[in-house]
Amino acid sequence: MPEPRPLRPNDPREVGGFRLTARIGEGAQGTVFLGESDTGQRVAVKLLHADFGSDHRARIAFERELTAARRVAPFCTAPVLAAEADTDMPYIVSEYIDGPSLRDLVAERGAVSPAELTRLAIGTATALAAIHAAEVVHRDFKPANVLLGEDGPKVIDFGIARPLDATSATMTGAVGTPSFMAPEQVAGSTGGAPLDMFAWGCTMAFAANGVPPFGGDSVPAIMQRVLHDEPALGALTGDLRDLVASCLAKDPASRPTALQVLRRLLGAGTGTDLLEEGTSAAARPAAPPPFAPPDGAGRAGMFPPPVPPPPPAGLPYPAIPVAPRRSGRPLLVAGAAVTVAVMTVVSVAVAAWSGSREGTGGGGTTGGSPMGKPASTVQACTYPPAEPGGEVKDVGTPPTRSSTIPTGATIQTDLGLLDLELDHEKAPCALVSLAFLARHNYYDGTTCHRLTTNPTLKVLQCGDPSGTGSGGPGYHFPNENTAGVSYTRGTVAMANAGPDTNGSQFFILYDDAPRLPASYPVIGRVTSGMEIVDKVAEAGTAGGSQDGEPKQKITITELRTS
Repeated sequence: MPEPRPLRPNDPREVGGFRLTARIGEGAQGTVFLGESDTGQRVAVKLLHADFGSDHRARIAFERELTAARRVAPFCTAPVLAAEADTDMPYIVSEYIDGPSLRDLVAERGAVSPAELTRLAIGTATALAAIHAAEVVHRDFKPANVLLGEDGPKVIDFGIARPLDATSATMTGAVGTPSFMAPEQVAGSTGGAPLDMFAWGCTMAFAANGVPPFGGDSVPAIMQRVLHDEPALGALTGDLRDLVASCLAKDPASRPTALQVLRRLLGAGTGTDLLEEGTSAAARPAAPPPFAPPDGAGRAGMFPPPVPPPPPAGLPYPAIPVAPRRSGRPLLVAGAAVTVAVMTVVSVAVAAWSGSREGTGGGGTTGGSPMGKPASTVQACTYPPAEPGGEVKDVGTPPTRSSTIPTGATIQTDLGLLDLELDHEKAPCALVSLAFLARHNYYDGTTCHRLTTNPTLKVLQCGDPSGTGSGGPGYHFPNENTAGVSYTRGTVAMANAGPDTNGSQFFILYDDAPRLPASYPVIGRVTSGMEIVDKVAEAGTAGGSQDGEPKQKITITELRTS
């Protein structure tokens, strides 16, 4: 993104609960500000020029598109964190990416190198695959909407072009930037995912040559070439040239999908987790340092070569042995003879250094911890199958090795938002599992199904899609981080039905539990939003006992990790 500039006297100082600290830039859709949450997370806040108050249909379309956009898994994308249309100043809040756009980089440095072009192609194809998997169409994919953060390219502003255009009297139905528009857009059709693939081909040709493949002169001339002429592919060679050419087919039905493009770029088989592999490949540093200035000096936000941090004390972790199979019985906290599990819903951002560190992107830090744990410090995690008999929701098995581990999370519920700090150093395998389940929408729409108000144990329990306390994924995994743990107010810990039977559930303590046995792996703690848990606790259980379904229902709608 451009270098932040001071706020102007008439700029707002707060939007949607985010404090604005600087002005980043302004475009056709709105003005972008650098913002900060109450936990210190840096965000990009876009105040939109659209007038949704005078166009009910446009507002509904915007809200529908944004709901879909917030489902996009953040593989090589800048996740949408918040949005509001029904206000005098409609806005969108997303992750802040500290780095230049592809447009600005090419303007300053010229065409990118072949090695970096491959990384760029993989990263942007990964982003479009994630966007299209959520049934979202970007409609304005272009170099200005590709930001080059330390952990690879990130795509922004997806899923908002069409509803914003509906509020503008100056547009004529064609949404996008002419040099990167597909023929069907030029002809006035709304189109679908294939138009994004045409824009991807144009963007790759631009990155390779420094100019768009259909020129950059007058709009009528560009549109004429888009409709009738062959693209100028210039320096593109080999398989990438063939892929770009196929994406620039005039007929949308002839273009490959984002997943097909990504599979060819990676040379991967059908069983590969393409989004995770694509994210890792896009973040992998090259040698010499990509996009380096002529004198060799580094520049922040331009894919600098990573400097792996020293491993924390006590690492690397040893390989974790296979645990006994989990029975189908409910998860119990033995010290209080009650089921104790709590869950959190995750849409995880997996943007990883392969074999080095995870970049901070625009997310900053959570509680002073680095944004990710080096993959090299975790030798292996094991996730053996769960024993038949429980209520299983099987979405597959997490990777035994992962190059990114979340250190923070936000849980959106129907009662409000909770922020979590996750202990990535002491519970890496639990958090890899959490991220995996979240990426498969495992927890979406689940209710917290049990409240315990015992004098010695006060917990809220969530995370079981079956709502019975005995449900879980098709696997389990061993305990971590139980030696000398302290269960205090705000602690988030895994629940289990005995040693090494952790699954999908975990619990949040709303009061200290000094007598709770150290049998439940601590994965983090709530840093803000405990008033929501307190509200549920104060209402008690539906039946009036010390252990049962909460009277005040609470549903987890979304959780994001950083």
